[in-house]
Amino acid sequence: MKEKRVLNHGRIRLVEQMGGDGAVVRAARRCWRSVSKGDASDHRLLVHLLKHNHGTPFEHAVFTFDIKCPLFVARQWFRHRVASYNEVSLRYCVAEKEYYVPDDLEPEGRITYDRTIRQAFEVYDRFLAEGVRKEIARAVLPLALYTEFYWTINVRSLMNFLHLRLAPGAQHEIRVYAQALLEILEETMPVTAKCFQENALNPQVPSREDGP
Repeated sequence: MKEKRVLNHGRIRLVEQMGGDGAVVRAARRCWRSVSKGDASDHRLLVHLLKHNHGTPFEHAVFTFDIKCPLFVARQWFRHRVASYNEVSLRYCVAEKEYYVPDDLEPEGRITYDRTIRQAFEVYDRFLAEGVRKEIARAVLPLALYTEFYWTINVRSLMNFLHLRLAPGAQHEIRVYAQALLEILEETMPVTAKCFQENALNPQVPSREDGP
């Protein structure tokens, strides 16, 4: 099981994979009732598909990831709609006291940051002790809190995610998750990953601002 550690306590874990480079090639060649003619020919086919935006063959390769990331990263992540999500629910689970700390905070800012988050956790714990429902008590928790979710996505949609979230305009924190996902794609579907980076991934095109 492949796992990448990201942002303090964060992670990306590959849970399951269906299909690979071969699944994409088979799906594409079905259009012409043809079969693989060797690695070089298959490589050229993948390049052709990416250059001409023929995306449906890439939908035949699917990944399920176990993601742990800060809440504010997850809320950007969930904007990518062509995927399936199941997230830990703080209506039913008690929040764990893990939170993301940016590397570039000045010492005084770090003190304020930690104090503010600890105070939020203290209020949360007091509410629970007083019998406040979890679904209400969670409202005081910070966006730096880590959440966990399963993410099932086909490779066509994964490449779209990478195209947007590796762009210079994407927030740093989600970019490092995107970079880890690209590394997993390189390890599991090396031909597709290479063709994608050489022919479709354009790091000069910024993504739109996500807003708050």
